[in-house]
Amino acid sequence: MSLTKHELAVEVEKETGIKPGLAKSVMDAIALIAADEIEAGEDFTMPGIVRITWRYKAPQAKGARWKKGDSVVGFGGIETVKDTDSPPVKAAVVLKPALTGEVARLRPKSTQMTEYMKTKTAKAVVARKKG
Repeated sequence: MSLTKHELAVEVEKETGIKPGLAKSVMDAIALIAADEIEAGEDFTMPGIVRITWRYKAPQAKGARWKKGDSVVGFGGIETVKDTDSPPVKAAVVLKPALTGEVARLRPKSTQMTEYMKTKTAKAVVARKKG
């Protein structure tokens, strides 16, 4: 369950003493600032929570990655001979979020996943997602 804006404002009041109405105004102001920055083509960081960055994928012409008859090593070290040129790729611009600060520290590392799955947090996530 994710918190509503009001519930989040009440939590901010419990932590800081700031009234919920003021907390909501601050959240709205941050959202407007983020929208303005992103609309201008800039990246936006909410310190300790998230960084939103623009990613650009350059276009590629047909055959730019491989040509017909080229030998390519794929996943698992399997070598194949391509029977066609690589397809063209269109340019793309996308927004990517990345966790920062305390929130990023909560993300489990893939090498420690077995141990992480035994934690209270992981069990709560599994129970919520299954049900």
